[in-house]
Amino acid sequence: MSDMSEEGSNKRKWVFPVVAGTFLLVLTLLALFREPVVLDRDTPEGTVQVFLQAIADNDFATARDQLSTGLQEECSTADIAGAGPYETFTATLGDVEEFGDETLVDVSLRLGNGSRLDSYTFDPGPYRLQRESGRWGITKVPWPYFFFECGL
Repeated sequence: MSDMSEEGSNKRKWVFPVVAGTFLLVLTLLALFREPVVLDRDTPEGTVQVFLQAIADNDFATARDQLSTGLQEECSTADIAGAGPYETFTATLGDVEEFGDETLVDVSLRLGNGSRLDSYTFDPGPYRLQRESGRWGITKVPWPYFFFECGL
């Protein structure tokens, strides 16, 4: 009789680790395969998201559309396309600071293919946006245009 109770006790010892491991595996898979959150394009952070997604998609006309009127006058779609090379990246939007009609949106970027050995993360500085004619336009782009000539 003691053999049966010992066997039942051993089975119970493994139940919690198996359940916990399965739960962590499910959470990890959900995190890896979930779709990114799509922000409202009429917000500063949504404007930055659309801009960065357009850069990732090589859709430089859409990227240019997110710029302020002044920067659109200075920068052509060809200017933006020629500012590369662009590499694979993921962006995480951080703090948003509003100052009336001006807003700063912090972004953290992970460049590379995503593996720890072939990528790195950095914070390029905030994107600056100005509200004009009922929409948000980017007035300062810290990445990928550190050296860009048309005022970004």
